[in-house]
Amino acid sequence: MRISASFCREQEASHTEKAPNEPLEQRRRFALTASKAWGVEAIFAEKRELKQNPLDKRDAEIALEFANEGATGAAA
Repeated sequence: MRISASFCREQEASHTEKAPNEPLEQRRRFALTASKAWGVEAIFAEKRELKQNPLDKRDAEIALEFANEGATGAAA
């Protein structure tokens, strides 16, 4: 399962918000490190999603073409 960019951004924001409220220095560092890691993963996820969009657009065009052919065939 691939993680979406929006999920990664949510996790990044969550850890960023959590960091200043942590009572222990080690936990603050851990939260900030986790935030940075989620940010990096979000960038990778965005790149993956950009690569998938052209295929999704083409798939939508093909589906529309089949739908139009079906409507034309039913009307004839």
